[in-house]
Amino acid sequence: MVGVVDPERLALLADPKVPALAVMLGSDVLELLNAALDPVGGRCESAHTSQVRYVPSKAVTAQYEARVKWDDGATTTETFVTTSGVPVPESTPVLEADDVSIAIWRFPNDPFLPGLAAATDPERVRRLLARLGAPADKARLRRRAYRPGRRAVIEAVTPRARIFVKVVRPDRVAALQETHSSMSGHVPVPHSYGWSEDLGLVALQAMPGKTLRKALEGGTRRLPTGPQFINLLASLPEPGTLASRIPGPIDQAPTHAKLLKAVTPELADRIDGVIEALSSVAEEPPVPVHGDFHSSQVMVKGSDIIGLLDVDTTGVGERANDLAGLIGHLSTLSLTSPVRRMIGRYGADLIAEFDRDTDPMSLRLRTAAVALGLATGPFRVQEPNWPAETERRIALAEQWIESASAIAG
Repeated sequence: MVGVVDPERLALLADPKVPALAVMLGSDVLELLNAALDPVGGRCESAHTSQVRYVPSKAVTAQYEARVKWDDGATTTETFVTTSGVPVPESTPVLEADDVSIAIWRFPNDPFLPGLAAATDPERVRRLLARLGAPADKARLRRRAYRPGRRAVIEAVTPRARIFVKVVRPDRVAALQETHSSMSGHVPVPHSYGWSEDLGLVALQAMPGKTLRKALEGGTRRLPTGPQFINLLASLPEPGTLASRIPGPIDQAPTHAKLLKAVTPELADRIDGVIEALSSVAEEPPVPVHGDFHSSQVMVKGSDIIGLLDVDTTGVGERANDLAGLIGHLSTLSLTSPVRRMIGRYGADLIAEFDRDTDPMSLRLRTAAVALGLATGPFRVQEPNWPAETERRIALAEQWIESASAIAG
């Protein structure tokens, strides 16, 4: 079993209010997966944890990639999801033992995303795309993203087009479609071919160019400037009267800190120090914001910005949070990238330009909050040495706080 949390670390993670955590991240998970496979004639030979969403004292959801041998002799790689502390639809299989209750499903049978099975079936995708008026011949499918119970993205490649089928909970799909429609004409967003309310699906045209992140990692030197990003964000249309307020990284920092202290208690004092430093940031006037602005959301061609992705996160918030999101993601990326020096120089150029548009001290503290939020990533995706990688990102947050302190004098 690869990817199981080591026993000493697992003991530190003990959560009496979420007893399933020890089962889902320990060696017993193989038995759990086999209990789900027995009725359908399969046996799990090996598995590793690929994603964990843990809310201390409340709930945990884990995703696994497993090698399964079936009774007919075939061997396949399957994705399983387990969750505890989260209310699930009645149809979801639930395993119970020793006062631990764990729901489990096999991809694509996500009980919260009824459209996922359709989005991963080539014939059903072909019919769906044809009904929506999109190029549908000979579609080849590839899973691009999956967050259990929340969303998924399936890429459909045809001889004539690339299309992304975004899968969300059905009660959220109308708002997603409306957002894409309202953005069109204001900012360069993916064209929506149409949507299925019953299934919770939206079919989006792939945009040209490459993401800013890929451009950076590919060594591209002609890249968009700070004012171009500011102008892009300024082009976001005024959201409707029912638009949500989008919490910024400082709003989210206490939640991130709670998780970080639970999984790395040895860093608790340093995490508290970061939270204390963030308390001095004043709010800015509310404006339209992207809400999740970073280098994988911006499509570029050379120095031109030609697309903006994932606009379903838009709403009302503070512009400096979007700017900090871009800087924070770039600085975190530079920790491990082979082109870290280039990313560092580019980030320095951007923040020098962003300083003219917002308060420099506030921008750096917000960036520290972004780094703190990204410090949850190594645990979430279960990197092999996630405690050390978590510490590196907390150290990055501390560096941004020091940078803000230097400005304050």
